[in-house]
Amino acid sequence: MEKYQTLKYMNMINNNKALNYFLLIWLLIVSCSTSKNANGQQSVSKKAQSLFNEGLKFQSYGEYEQAINLFKQSIKKAPKFLNAYDALANTYQKNNQLINSKNTYLKLLSLKSDHFFGLYELGNIYFDLGNLDSSEFYYRRFLRMNSSNDKYAQNAQLNLRNINFSRDAFKNPVNVNPVNMGSSINSENQEYSPAFAIDEKTIYITKRMGNLSDNRPNEDLYFAELNDESWDKVKDIGPPINTIENEGAFSISSDGNYIFFTSCSRNGGKGQCDIWLTSKKNNRWDEPKNLQSPINTKYWESQPSISSDGRMLYFSSDRPGGYGGTDIWVSEFSNSGWSAPKNLGPAVNTSKDEQFPFIHSDNRTLYFSSNGHPGLGKSDLYLTRKDVKLNWETPINMGYPINSRGQDWNLVVARDGKTAYFSSDQLKGFGGLDIYTFQLPEKLQAEKVSYLRGYVRDAITKQPLSANVELSPINGEPTTLTYAKPGTGMFLVPLKTNMKYALTIDKDGYLFYTEFYNMPAIQRDQPIELFIDLEKIELGNSVVLKNIFFDTDKSDIKDESKQELEKLIDFLSENNSIRIEISGHTDNVGDSKHNMVLSENRAKSVCDFLTNNGIEKSRLTYKGFGDTQPIKQNNTDENRAKNRRTEFKIIQT
Repeated sequence: MEKYQTLKYMNMINNNKALNYFLLIWLLIVSCSTSKNANGQQSVSKKAQSLFNEGLKFQSYGEYEQAINLFKQSIKKAPKFLNAYDALANTYQKNNQLINSKNTYLKLLSLKSDHFFGLYELGNIYFDLGNLDSSEFYYRRFLRMNSSNDKYAQNAQLNLRNINFSRDAFKNPVNVNPVNMGSSINSENQEYSPAFAIDEKTIYITKRMGNLSDNRPNEDLYFAELNDESWDKVKDIGPPINTIENEGAFSISSDGNYIFFTSCSRNGGKGQCDIWLTSKKNNRWDEPKNLQSPINTKYWESQPSISSDGRMLYFSSDRPGGYGGTDIWVSEFSNSGWSAPKNLGPAVNTSKDEQFPFIHSDNRTLYFSSNGHPGLGKSDLYLTRKDVKLNWETPINMGYPINSRGQDWNLVVARDGKTAYFSSDQLKGFGGLDIYTFQLPEKLQAEKVSYLRGYVRDAITKQPLSANVELSPINGEPTTLTYAKPGTGMFLVPLKTNMKYALTIDKDGYLFYTEFYNMPAIQRDQPIELFIDLEKIELGNSVVLKNIFFDTDKSDIKDESKQELEKLIDFLSENNSIRIEISGHTDNVGDSKHNMVLSENRAKSVCDFLTNNGIEKSRLTYKGFGDTQPIKQNNTDENRAKNRRTEFKIIQT
């Protein structure tokens, strides 16, 4: 294999400037030691060789136009100088002048029909240009002369698979209509990586000034607020998030209080690119903190996506232990911090690059980009879902025209499960990458998610309170933990529209509050808003336990009541001087005497559960009130359900 060609592909793989410079010096020494090319087909004059060497230097610096001019001059001096044709074609390719690159490689093949990289690169270029038949022709010619299983043969085989996939995708396009988000969001610069909190009232984007090919980009975070049904003009989010370095590829927590973002070469980082975290307090963003180990390493970590319950952080990394290139990893947050990240495994990750994970608010559907799964271009968008055993299913390519022949990445989907946002430079926009929105077909949609916005207050003073918030799916899925913010008492939690939830609010010195949400029975498109008044731990104050359940006309506690009862046990353990009365209540359906007995038996069942789990019997008493103390008129099913309840009251502090 020719020395120049070997070095060229080493340089394509290695972006380290020092290594490239060393390789360039070594190349110059080798090139100057001979007056013939590697095939010995033509003597190369010193002038042609000198122009060629100078062109390589400019190419390594990214000065492509100067390099192109020098390679042309070298070819003029030596019309059969194969390495100069190869270098010229490769430089055109780097400078995205694909037609010129194609024509130069064709000229090279006219001089040497079995030129190794000429055949390989023509396969790549025709694929990028969308000429699948020509691409297949040159890949197959290349593979006939390359019997090894090196990375070039593997890439050719991969793209032959992609060619077959593309033909089918073009015949069966996905029915989508991308709409540009307009001049408030997009400009002649590069806009990409949209992100939202779950209320979707603020959009955050990454803006890059200049062209994507700029050697020294300037990437920063911007935001815009929704005003009625239109977006205000995007604004620089400013310091302390944005710096003179690059910030981007980020994710917003559901409540809008935290931003996880990527910053490269930032002071205090562990590697070239790390994941950082900032939180909002008093409507201002705090100084960002590096997530440190085990999230960040000396390797590349980027593109975070935080789950709506705040527990799982997905991100891309090229750390050891993956399947090749960059993989998608996940770390779980607990009281002891972030866990050691786990690789999502071979169903998702390949020997190529998987990047830009986005976990939907349903915490089950993951969208990501890859150049290792069957696709149409340089990088395609895919989705995968967790099955009932929490394993990732085989990824689905999102199809044409969502995917194109170019780089397609960073798709996010709104909480309705069907409104998608992505960046593209393949559509007619304002310039460069713009952000577009479209409606996903049903097979590509995530589950619909709503949310609850609550405000916690003191029951007497009505002043806002900070408090702990737990949202627990009744089916046993992981609990969402958050807090009501100081100053406003506001919190926000996601709610899947097909689930039942137990909500618990607690604060030291106050009785806790509980609520039950049967989302399938709630017929509304608008999010739920709730004002929660907490009562202090004082004699006579009481709490309705809304997540204790019994079968009709029975007093046996159902299993889904355990979370609520364990919360009551924790409360009694933390406040070990108080005594409570457990009371049972029914609606007015049926015989009043029977209801009185049923309500007392239910209260006793709760009392027995507490004593069986460590609460002293002397601290408890129970009583049934039947239908004698309704809190609503018994005139509707909804009101009767509220009257069927279990309470506890403070009878001694």
